[in-house]
Amino acid sequence: MQPSPSANGSVAAGLLPTTLADIMTSPATAVPADYSVQWALSVMRGQRISALVVTDAERPVGIFTERDAVRFAAQHRDPEAVPVSEAMRTPPLTAPTDTAVRDAYHLLAERRVRHLIVTDQAGRVAGIISEADLIDRLTTKDLLADTDVNAIMTRGVVTLPEDALVREAVRVMADRHLGSVIVERHGRPVGIVTERDLVRLGDEGVDLVVTHMSGIMSHPVQTVTGATPLTEAIARMEEARTRRLVVVDESGTTVGIVTRHDMFKVVHD
Repeated sequence: MQPSPSANGSVAAGLLPTTLADIMTSPATAVPADYSVQWALSVMRGQRISALVVTDAERPVGIFTERDAVRFAAQHRDPEAVPVSEAMRTPPLTAPTDTAVRDAYHLLAERRVRHLIVTDQAGRVAGIISEADLIDRLTTKDLLADTDVNAIMTRGVVTLPEDALVREAVRVMADRHLGSVIVERHGRPVGIVTERDLVRLGDEGVDLVVTHMSGIMSHPVQTVTGATPLTEAIARMEEARTRRLVVVDESGTTVGIVTRHDMFKVVHD
């Protein structure tokens, strides 16, 4: 089947002509607005999901994501005592089930968010989509085959030593809206702390004030070089079930990071 025409040629060439009903995750995992942040963290960790829809009478009133979990952790509040309605982002971004995939793609890019709640005709939650769902609909062979990691990676990344306290990573991630902090030893990456790690720590009630990065970081680190083709980087992410790869030079020194979000942006641009 040939892609349908669009004003944005690159996107039209890569997105299949489907609607959100065809690609959404349904049912979306939802939590009532009066449930605690602790409950939300436990559900996200247990299901390994990056976002929860917050509802009132089956209608979306907000969304609670891994990034919101980082922001909440930086506030040093008791997750058992705080309802998720005080930690969610509102109003949530929504679209009806018959929205074209290419329109949803532009909507996420323009609003700079990573999740879109899909609603039925009555305004009730029908499902949810993420950047990853849209990237999976891209014909990456056509769009990214001639691009390498060097062209889209983020340079000047934030790194911390193994003996740094986790609270420092939380502060930096919350202040700079980062999805991760790389843990280094002598300039080389030995671990990484991500938003998902902080969801896990929040669920476990780990004291971030006394815990060191070495004790909670994910390792070993998945790495690529700047010359790695994006198609290969995507395959590496899928194989490792990760959303980011640390970029190193020939000596193994950290020079940047490349994420699924970077790939999402480059296709839109």
